[in-house]
Amino acid sequence: MDDTVAPAPIHSAPGLAQEPAQTWRQRTYALLEEGMLESTAGRVVEGLLVALIIGNVVAVALESIPPIYARFHAAFAAFEQFSLVAYTIEYVLRVWSSVEDPRIGARGPVRGRIVFALRPLMMVDFLAFAPSYLGIVFGIDLRVLRIFRLFRLLKLARYSQALQALLGVLLAERNALFASVLLLLSVMCLEGELMHLAEGNIQPQSLGTLPGAMYWALTTLTTVGYGDITPATPLGKVIAGTTMVTGLALFALPVGIIANGFVTGLSRRRFAVSWNMLRRQPLLRGLDIKVLNEIIETATAALVKEHAHLTVAGREAREFYLIVGGTARAESEGGEQELKPGEIVGAEALDYSASYRQTVTAVTEMRVLEIPGDELRRLLRKYPVLGERIARSAQLARSARADPAMRIRELEAENAQLRRLLVGRLLESLRGE
Repeated sequence: MDDTVAPAPIHSAPGLAQEPAQTWRQRTYALLEEGMLESTAGRVVEGLLVALIIGNVVAVALESIPPIYARFHAAFAAFEQFSLVAYTIEYVLRVWSSVEDPRIGARGPVRGRIVFALRPLMMVDFLAFAPSYLGIVFGIDLRVLRIFRLFRLLKLARYSQALQALLGVLLAERNALFASVLLLLSVMCLEGELMHLAEGNIQPQSLGTLPGAMYWALTTLTTVGYGDITPATPLGKVIAGTTMVTGLALFALPVGIIANGFVTGLSRRRFAVSWNMLRRQPLLRGLDIKVLNEIIETATAALVKEHAHLTVAGREAREFYLIVGGTARAESEGGEQELKPGEIVGAEALDYSASYRQTVTAVTEMRVLEIPGDELRRLLRKYPVLGERIARSAQLARSARADPAMRIRELEAENAQLRRLLVGRLLESLRGE
């Protein structure tokens, strides 16, 4: 057995031990960190938090209107106090339950929680309520606190996979974006210097200094064009035209980088894949953090629409699937079978040039983890126990299908095939005579 993996049974098989009941901390972690993917309660809590965030932003805007603030001052104050308590409780519960994440729990109860609290989204959560306490204690001007209260709008990033994907793109493409910004600054300095040399003597107030010329170059490169500084000479107009065209190309570069990364990242994050979700999967239960990390990096989270095919019998087995949510129907020569969350599809992808033996169709909308066959075989070479689990799970699935009624149908199909074969041979022998 691989040292990086703790042995764990596949609980989807009937008769095996059931998963132990969740503790309050595990329930809290699932409720706050997984939200809509977990239960009705998670969806309700997440919906209330989103509504509270939007309500706070609307309240900040309305408070700036003197007649409305004067009339509803008490209501605004009560709503702010309620929001302050709600955000504080949410923050404390998130930090308390964070050790249920294996990456956090491995660091220890204290250090792990400190690391968790220093995450960007947790810092946003902290800034959503902490400055208000400082305002209460030290009497800071409420107008200054409005700036920090607007930080609460950033909390919506926690509930939007698209926003998280965008932040991930900015982080992943930071080197390319930095190069684009560096190129933009270089062109700005060059064009500004050219305009300073061309018209610095003609327009000394605006272009007589390099910073002033660089300001003109920046507004021209961004195609904003305030019109407060315009070229007056033919050479200046040529430089301005060159700057405008160059600006279009320069700003298209970072936009293309972000757009491409955003689409790619969003396609891989069709739904949130959390550690708690992975740990509940029978196939992955008990695996080491290192193994789960590689699986998360390799797998693609995908949504399968109702009645769509996941696999088709006879086609090349290129993908392996783990069902996370929803149900499917597997059809083969032996009959039909219902597939539920935690079960696997496409174990044939373990072998080169294999074909699917089943046609699997989504009965409801499904959430699946998809791993390419090549990547799956690479993982199995590195972690053989994962291959053992997949093989065992596939064997259990075949055993589950071998119920008496299904076995009777299989035997009847085999008998019908034998009868057709015997009749064919008999006819051939009669024709020969």
